[in-house]
Amino acid sequence: AFPFGAMQMLEAAADKVGLGGVLDAAQAAGAGMVNGLFQKALKSVVEDTLKWLGPKAGEVAVEKMSEKYSAVKSMKTASEAAVKAAADAIMGFKDLIMDFCEEAAEAPEAAFKKVGVLLLRACNEGADKAVRAIFNSLSCAVCVKACADIGAIIEKVKEVVQAALKEQVTGTLKSKGTPSMITDKLEFGNPDDDIGEPSKKASPQQEEMS
Repeated sequence: AFPFGAMQMLEAAADKVGLGGVLDAAQAAGAGMVNGLFQKALKSVVEDTLKWLGPKAGEVAVEKMSEKYSAVKSMKTASEAAVKAAADAIMGFKDLIMDFCEEAAEAPEAAFKKVGVLLLRACNEGADKAVRAIFNSLSCAVCVKACADIGAIIEKVKEVVQAALKEQVTGTLKSKGTPSMITDKLEFGNPDDDIGEPSKKASPQQEEMS
């Protein structure tokens, strides 16, 4: 867990002996340490989440398609195709997401929102590709009717996977010691938000160490 209690004790002691300037410096150093710890946790969570998200999107796509077309549930090839299509689409966002993780050392909340926006975009792309992969596995007779429903099914899959994604990321951050005073402030943003370009690139070495 992060050393917030230690900082509170330091603040109380400094107030008693008039070390305001020293406290400011200590708080700045403490904030930098906390941000660095959060950045490390965020990188690890992103790595884990991206690996989890593809299979999750494929699973939900199969579930939602099965509600309309029961035969899908027994189509192993369709399920495998959905997971692969979703995973490939989602992992395509990895490099850019890791670049934005670099900003967490200086501005954790702002960086997380950008990462969150990209994770939601990855989620949506994975949902779309998973449903379409299943659709392409259906027989022609079913395809005609499914074609009319595919947009609505994709939206349902996006909604379910987005909710699961948010729960997964927040829960994993907490399990890695991130206190609720930080996680409660984190916002995912919306997939259509303009987040600009990352201020720096993540090196392969940095990613491996996360």
